[in-house]
Amino acid sequence: MKKRKLEAEINYDFSLFGIISPLKEYKLAWFLNNELDVHLDKAKDIEIVFLKNQNLIISNFQYETEHSKIRLLKNKSVDQFADNSAFLLPELHRFDYLIIVEGFDGTYSNKTLKEKLSSIPQVQFVQSFPIDSLKSKENLIF
Repeated sequence: MKKRKLEAEINYDFSLFGIISPLKEYKLAWFLNNELDVHLDKAKDIEIVFLKNQNLIISNFQYETEHSKIRLLKNKSVDQFADNSAFLLPELHRFDYLIIVEGFDGTYSNKTLKEKLSSIPQVQFVQSFPIDSLKSKENLIF
């Protein structure tokens, strides 16, 4: 019997920013709401189940309009039983939070968005990342 493979190409049509900050996620969401004029709300935590029985539970704040979406994700799992090395993007383990921006091209450029994020006093460092360079980019599809 001949085997067939399904090959699917995933389009990563969003911008990704990493943030280093000592703030709790709800406080960072409040600062982002004020700085970006959005309304990030706490959404259901994202649970990712891997084959080796390691689960990730990621804190998720989200703002969505008809054509755009912003997500604030905690990079480290909030599961108290998870391994200490349980990160959404392990190659970015130094970053506390990830921001995924979709469809705000007309409102904010990546440079402007990075400047606005950097202007928050408690944000220590902001960096944008090309999605294609990430090894575990599939973890961002949910």
